[in-house]
Amino acid sequence: MLMSTRLLRPVGAAVLGLVAASAAQAYKFNALDQLQSQGEFRQLSEDLSATLVDRQHAPASGLGLIGFDLALTAGGTSIQSKAIVERATGSSNVPGTLPTVALRAQKGLPFGVDLGVSYTMVPGSSVSAVGGSVKWAFVEGGVLTPAVAVRLHANQANGLGDMSLRSQGVDLSISKGFAFFTPYAGVGVVASQASTKNDRWAAERYTQTRVFAGANLNLLVTNLAFEADKTGEDTTVSVKFGVRF
Repeated sequence: MLMSTRLLRPVGAAVLGLVAASAAQAYKFNALDQLQSQGEFRQLSEDLSATLVDRQHAPASGLGLIGFDLALTAGGTSIQSKAIVERATGSSNVPGTLPTVALRAQKGLPFGVDLGVSYTMVPGSSVSAVGGSVKWAFVEGGVLTPAVAVRLHANQANGLGDMSLRSQGVDLSISKGFAFFTPYAGVGVVASQASTKNDRWAAERYTQTRVFAGANLNLLVTNLAFEADKTGEDTTVSVKFGVRF
């Protein structure tokens, strides 16, 4: 446990450094009135939903009653609306792939249930999101059988100026462990609601399909995971580093 904590320190320092460096030049969503159509508002909303969705970053199997998972994740989402984001922020420094950094925690409970919370931010911008999830491994899996789980998740975005954005989703995932290596995959849907406080744009409600796959690697309590997903039209690749037991 001490070794894992020491390994986390440089990762945490790097993340904090990235956050601090980006804060001084953060672009803010304070020019939503510069969007050119309702369609642009919808596209912006869909890209932000796909970027901020609460991701699993873990096998389908449950943590167990004494299990705990604490991790940092970093990723990037290739968005469709770079030019739209530039208009909405009045900035020309928006990347075509939005980076994300997140702190995630999951706690195991009885009967294959895991509870999770997350805090995600987009470095270089004013955007963040708070999320939560509950996962139930209704098939725990064994030596010859895979684990299967259903997960409910939700998040609320912040830092979008006059824009309000929240999402809820459900995933179905499957995983099979091989010693300390566990690949997993899943499918799901994400339902989102986007609106503006001043009613400049009509509220949007939409559903995005989601597919994802990843691999979890456990070395003692040190945990690494790699995950790729496609939510709507946007593709995200991310990596997780933390402790899991």
